[in-house]
Amino acid sequence: MAQPLPSLTTEAAALSVAGAGLRRYKMGPALIGAGADATVVIVESGDKPGVSGVQDSTEVLLRGDSVPALHSRFDFWDVMPIHLFARLDQGFLPLGTARCRGRSSAPADFDHATLELHQPLTREMLDAVRPVPAPGPVPGVDWVDHVETDPIWALESFVLGWFPTEEAEPAGKESTAGEPDDLPEALAAFHRLSRLRPAIHRFRNPVLKQPRRTSGPLDGRLVFAMDGERTRDWSIPWPPQEPGEADPRVWLTEDPFLADTETMLEEEPLSRFLLQYTLNEAMNAAPYQATTYCMSTARLAPLWSMLRPVPLSPFLPTYTAEEFFVAPGLLTTVSSDENEAVVAFAALHRATLTPLLEHEFHWSRFDG
Repeated sequence: MAQPLPSLTTEAAALSVAGAGLRRYKMGPALIGAGADATVVIVESGDKPGVSGVQDSTEVLLRGDSVPALHSRFDFWDVMPIHLFARLDQGFLPLGTARCRGRSSAPADFDHATLELHQPLTREMLDAVRPVPAPGPVPGVDWVDHVETDPIWALESFVLGWFPTEEAEPAGKESTAGEPDDLPEALAAFHRLSRLRPAIHRFRNPVLKQPRRTSGPLDGRLVFAMDGERTRDWSIPWPPQEPGEADPRVWLTEDPFLADTETMLEEEPLSRFLLQYTLNEAMNAAPYQATTYCMSTARLAPLWSMLRPVPLSPFLPTYTAEEFFVAPGLLTTVSSDENEAVVAFAALHRATLTPLLEHEFHWSRFDG
């Protein structure tokens, strides 16, 4: 049942909540009023992931030039309330009070803050201050048909469709010193692809621009990817165990920089593993994400009519064992057993996620 919006007010009335001695500041597009009674934050409405404004039903982000005088106002333990308003065409909508959940550590560096609303916004308020724009063109999923027969082509097709074009590095600008010769075709293809879509070298857990030779219990190997915390890496035998080996197996090594490491064999060979890896990192990097709480596996039934399974084994089977599914403009992972499941979604456009509200899942995060 739709809930009415709170009454709109004026800018002057909103700022008056701060009390006597009002001082006005700007941080990016946000207007901040500091008074004797409270701090008032007025944000612009609009769909602005990662920049100043309403991010979701509980989070508001401030970001802009440094304002040292405001640092003490945005403290988790500060008893002075923070009142939030959003500027709409017709007036100013009160969003409620919030507390600061994160900020720059030093006053001189105070150029951002993350605010958490004490009471989540209703869907009607969220749609008013962060309207969901119509989706732009979304990438298709025809590449799924080629995963089993030509995984390298499937990887290329997915990357070219999902990641935007950027100004490419001129050929030969980046040094290749230290790179091994004759990389397996899948890895060589990934590096060629990165020149067309540089975003794939900016993953949270990067595929290394220059693979690293190393040795250990598995003898010689070539480390080609590492998680962002350097607690795991992925490697292939190097030199190849068999001359001309086209698609080598992949090894996952835990704590690779310790003397006592644990190594396990990935289920997929390199070409298919790189597709798994890229799908996982694309989900991590997507601007809009949603994740359910654990729920009955039976609740997934309505999803199967809209999602296509990607024919790959579960990713990181000793951890989350996530299976990949796709729809136009949507990536999905399902981690489940016979009774329970957790589902995560990632999209390039907010409007791609919004229809998922119809399923009435219990969300731990929902950017739609």
